[in-house]
Order: sequence, then C-alpha cells, then structure tokens
Amino acid sequence: MRALPILLLAGLTVAPMAHAQVDAPADVAPSGGGSVSCAELNNRAMEATLVIRQHASVLSTGIDPDAKAQGMVTLAWLDQWAGRLRGLVDVGEFSACLDDGDLETYRRTLAMAARVANTAREELLRPARATTQPQQQQQRRRF
Repeated sequence: MRALPILLLAGLTVAPMAHAQVDAPADVAPSGGGSVSCAELNNRAMEATLVIRQHASVLSTGIDPDAKAQGMVTLAWLDQWAGRLRGLVDVGEFSACLDDGDLETYRRTLAMAARVANTAREELLRPARATTQPQQQQQRRRF
C-alpha cells in the first residue's frame, strides 16, 4: 500500500514537466526530447554546406600523387559531410523547416560535392604512371 502514494507523487512531478515541453514554441526544441528546432536544422545544414565547399575546394585542385593518402582522407570527409547534409535536407523537407531557396542551395551543394567526389575518386583510382627518368635509373645502378 505504501507504493501507491509514492507512484502518485512521482506521476504528479512528471506531468508538469511533460506539459511544459508541449507548451514550448514551435521554433524551440524541447529539452531532452531529441528533436531539433527549424533554426538549428538550418544552422547545421549551412555548416555542412560550408565544410563541403572547403573540402571540395581542396579536392578540385587535383590530388598530388605523393599525397594520395591525404586526398583519400579529404574525400572521406567530403563524403561524410555530404551524407550529413543529405540527411538534414531530407528532414528539413519532410518537416517543412527549410524554404525553397535554402533547399535549392543545399541541393546544388550536394550536386557539386558529388561531381568533385567522383572526379577525385577517378583520380585516386587511376594507376600511377612510371615517371622514371634516365638520370634516376643511373642513380639506382650506382647504389
């Protein structure tokens, strides 16, 4: 019988907190609910766009054959951020948080990222050419 008053008391303390989360404005995320506000969604998508542009800029200049490992890492980062932006765009479109202008900007960024990533993949997968000069061959013979 003692458990019943404790459960009732616990229910009374949880109910006002749940009610407070429901009454929060639509643009503010309730604490602990796991949801994100429209402003936060747009901020995260803009951050992803900026990072994608930085990585795409690095990759668009070409990958130095001596720095293929760094090129692969940059390509992986580009892919990761493009995936993150793709998810944010899907959520923003589903929840009607992003307007048509924002959606178009993010879609163009994703298209550009895909083009740059495909070019970088081709460059990374291209077999290295033999660039040994006659002088380099002579130096090898001396050793």
